[in-house]
Amino acid sequence: MAQQQAALLSPPAGCTEITLGELQNGIELTPVLYGSQPTYRGEFSNLGNPAVADLARLRLDVNTAPGLHDLAAGGTNLFTCEQCVWGIQDSGTTGQKMFVAESGALLLALKVSPQQTVGALSNVVLRESVAAAPLSAPYTGSAPVTGGECRWIRFATWNTVRAGGCDPREGSLTANLPGHTCVATDYAADDGTLEKSLGTKTQGEACTYTAAAGEHALASTDCAQGYACTDAYTDAAQCMATCDYMAADPGCPSGTVCGVYGLCNAQSVMEPLGFAFDPALIGETCSVGFAEFCGVEGARGVCLDLTGSGRGVCRRYARARSECGPGEELGYVSYGRPGGGSDRTYGFCYPDGL
Repeated sequence: MAQQQAALLSPPAGCTEITLGELQNGIELTPVLYGSQPTYRGEFSNLGNPAVADLARLRLDVNTAPGLHDLAAGGTNLFTCEQCVWGIQDSGTTGQKMFVAESGALLLALKVSPQQTVGALSNVVLRESVAAAPLSAPYTGSAPVTGGECRWIRFATWNTVRAGGCDPREGSLTANLPGHTCVATDYAADDGTLEKSLGTKTQGEACTYTAAAGEHALASTDCAQGYACTDAYTDAAQCMATCDYMAADPGCPSGTVCGVYGLCNAQSVMEPLGFAFDPALIGETCSVGFAEFCGVEGARGVCLDLTGSGRGVCRRYARARSECGPGEELGYVSYGRPGGGSDRTYGFCYPDGL
C-alpha cells in the first residue's frame, strides 16, 4: 500500500529524485564494519557524477522498535537523529556534498536483531548539509545549507536479514531455540547466526564444526545447545558457552566470565590475549587508565581515563545510545577486524563534555 501511494507522489519543488541500492550490515561488508550503532551501507544512484560513488547510509539506535518513524524528528542533524538517513554525493572528490534527511517516513517492519532488519523509506527529502558541532567522535553533527540542493526518495526498501540470522541477547526470540545455538558475529554479541547443536559436548571440549550445505542451510556442531564450536581463543576449536554480558546473570560456567563475542572464558585465559581487567566497580576509580573489563558479572563496564589523570573511571557498558541518561553520551571501544575492518559495538555511557 505504501509503495502504491508513493507512486502517486511528485518530487517536491526543486528536488531531484534518487534511488537507493542494496544496503548491507556490518558482517556483510568487506572488510567487516560494525558501527557503534547499527549502520547499513550502500549507494545511491542519480545523485551526482555517475562515474563516482554516491554513498548511502542508514543508522538506527540499537533499541529502535518496529513501527513507523518520522525522519523530521532528527532535525536534519546527524547528532540528534535516532533514525538517520544520509548520503555523500561524489564521495572522495573535492566536490563531494552531504545530503541529510529532513523529512519522510521510515518503516521498520521486521527486526531479527539490531543489525538484521527489514524496512522501507517513503517520501524522504534529503537536504544539502554541512558538518556542524560537535565535529569529533563518537557522533558528529550536521546542519542544512540555506538555499542548498535537495534530493528525494520516492520509495525504497532494505533487507539485511540473512539465512539463519538470530539475536544472541538474553530474552530475544531466537537466543534459545531448541536444538540450536545463536552464535554471535560481533564483539558485543547483539548479532548472530544460528547453528544446529547436534552433540553433548560442553565447555572446553574439542569439537567439530560442519559448514552449511547450502545457502539456506545451517552449519552444525557436536556441541550441546548453548555452546558454540569456536577457535576464537584457541588454535583448535572447542565448545564454549554463549552468554550475554549485559544480562543480570550471564550464566557462565564456574570459573569463567562473559567475554567478547558473547563467549564464556576464564579471565586467566583472556588476559594474556590482551584483555585487561580491573576490580573497580561501576563509577569507581580504576587502578589503570584503560581496561576492557571492570565491575562484576552482571554489572560490567570499561575503565577509561577521559581527563588525562592517568587513572580511568569504570564506565558502565551499554549497547544503545538511547540507554545513556541526560548529560551522557555513548562512546565505544574499537576492535580491529581482519583486512582493516573494525567493530565498535561495545559501547559505554560517559558524561558528555569531558
